Amino acid sequence: MVIDKKVNYLPVLTWNKLGFNYAVLREDVEINKAGTPEEVLPEGVTPGAELTTEELQTYYKEHDITLTREAVVAGKYAMYMEQDFPTGMGVATDEILEQTGTKTRIYEVAEHTKVDGTFRLKYVYEDGDAGLDSVLIHVGKYSEVTVVQYFTGKEGKGFVGSTTRIILEEGAKAHLIKVEILPKEFCYYDDFGARLMRRSDLEFTRIALGAGKAYVGANVDQVGAESHFYSDMGYIGEKDSFLDFNYVDTFRGKKTEGVMRFNGVLFDNAVKVSRETLDYRQYCHDASGDEQEDILVLGPDTVNKANPMILGEEEKVNGRHAVTIGKLSPEMLFYMQTRGIDKKTVEEIMVRAGINRVSHKIPDEEIQKDVDLYIDAIYGKQDE
Repeated sequence: MVIDKKVNYLPVLTWNKLGFNYAVLREDVEINKAGTPEEVLPEGVTPGAELTTEELQTYYKEHDITLTREAVVAGKYAMYMEQDFPTGMGVATDEILEQTGTKTRIYEVAEHTKVDGTFRLKYVYEDGDAGLDSVLIHVGKYSEVTVVQYFTGKEGKGFVGSTTRIILEEGAKAHLIKVEILPKEFCYYDDFGARLMRRSDLEFTRIALGAGKAYVGANVDQVGAESHFYSDMGYIGEKDSFLDFNYVDTFRGKKTEGVMRFNGVLFDNAVKVSRETLDYRQYCHDASGDEQEDILVLGPDTVNKANPMILGEEEKVNGRHAVTIGKLSPEMLFYMQTRGIDKKTVEEIMVRAGINRVSHKIPDEEIQKDVDLYIDAIYGKQDE
C-alpha cells in the first residue's frame, strides 16, 4: 500500500512557507508483521479484546467514556480534533489502521489497584518488516501503573507504526514510557493520545534515537479539574535523519497543570521540525502550562525548526514556553581542553548528559543499557 498522509497538524495554521503546518508521511509499504509484542503483564493488568474502530465506540459507551468531536474552537479549525479521541498525529493514523484492518488491543487496570512491577511491551523488528500496532490502556479510579513500550530491531530497512491511547479515570496515576531504538533505514511513526479525568496524574517519558525518519505526536486532553501532566523527551538526529514532532496539551479543567520538556541533539545535516502547543480552553481557570526545549547542534548543516505556541480562550491562566538552541562554546571547549579533554569527548559528555537525564527515568536496565550502547556506537566505542 502507498501511505500518503498529512500528519502532525498545528492546531492553528500559519504561513505555508514556514513549513510548520503539517508533515507529510509518504511511504510505499506492505504491512507484513503483526504488531503483537512480547508482553510482561504484572498482576493487576488485564488484557482485553482486540477491537475494530467501530467496536471501540461501543467500548467507550459501555464504560461511560464520553467523547465529543470538536469542529471549531474560538474561530479556528482544530484539525487534530477530527478524531473523537484526539492524538498528536491526527486522524491520518486512524485511517491507516482502518485501511489495514489493524485492531486495537485493550489493557485494563481495575479501580483501586496499585500495580507492582512494570507492564512491558517489547516490539522487535527485522530487515524487511513492516508492522502496525494500536493499544488502548484504561486505568480505573485511584489506580497506579507503569507502562513501557520498547521498539527495537536488527539492521535493515523497515516500517513501524504505533498508536497508543490512555484513559486515566478520577485519581488514577500512570507513567507511560515509549522508547524507540530502531535501525537507521527504518521509518517510524508513534502517535499518542491521553484523556485525563479529575485529579489524575500522567507522566510521559519518550526517547527517539534510531530511525532515520521519525514522526511523533502527542495530544493530552486534561478534561478533569486538578489533573497533572508531565512530559519528558530525549531525541537524537544523526546524519541524513528527519524528525517531525507535534505535542499538544489541552487544558479544560480548572487548576490543571502541564509541563513539557525536550532535550535533543542534531548531528551533521539532520532535520528536525517540532511543534509544542499549550492550548487553554474556556473555563480552565488557574491552569498552568510550561514548555521548554533545549537543542544541542553538532553539525554545520543541521536544520532545526521549533514552533512553541500558546493558545488562549481563558484569561486567568499561567503559560510559559521557551526554546534554547546552542553549540559548544569556544570558552567551554578551551576550558575542557586545558584539562586534557578533547573536543570529541566533550561532545560525548554533553550528548550523554541530555539523553541520560531522560533515560534514567526508565525502570528497565536492558533499555538503559541499550541507550548507552547506542551512544557508544555514535562515538565508535561499540567494540570496546
